[in-house]
Amino acid sequence: MDGQVPGRQQRLPRNLKVCMYMQSVQLEMALKHQHGDSDGPLTLQHLNSMELAYMTVKESLRMASIVSWFPRVALEDCQVAGFHINKGWIVNIDARALHYDATLYDNPTMFDPSRFKGEDMCTKQQAPYSFLVFGAGGRTCLGMNLAKIMMLIFLHHLVTNWRWEMADDDPSLEKWAMFPRLKSGCPIHLTPI
Repeated sequence: MDGQVPGRQQRLPRNLKVCMYMQSVQLEMALKHQHGDSDGPLTLQHLNSMELAYMTVKESLRMASIVSWFPRVALEDCQVAGFHINKGWIVNIDARALHYDATLYDNPTMFDPSRFKGEDMCTKQQAPYSFLVFGAGGRTCLGMNLAKIMMLIFLHHLVTNWRWEMADDDPSLEKWAMFPRLKSGCPIHLTPI
């Protein structure tokens, strides 16, 4: 089973259910937007109401972090988990390991957007430094909010305008990829709705 996504066969029906539910929620929002007062583009108010889409974006980012680690320099001698770290040492923070840590996330290998339920784009309810997809502290990605908005808009247009199905169901991962990705590249067939 080398290179396989753990538990993929068990997760697939639930993921399809999440996709179908998200599509129905987004289509309902699109209809309200179309028949409401506004005939223009999506607004920040619309984006802020996309709770399920936002949870899905966060879970996708958690499971497939683009940046795997963050190198930092110790500014002073310190102890971390019983290990002595000297001033000037370079310390690598393994973001991927944090995102798959079972003490921080229940069933970390399972795609479950509901783990972020109750959060919005501005608040963080998880443990500090447990979600590092955009970095942290003074080196947090400046484009973080723009990236989230772009992902929400893309996801909204994808689920409200297209049906899709996997063109290749092979769940094998590339062995030495910088971030988790399928060997097949995850090709999909798109059909306009």
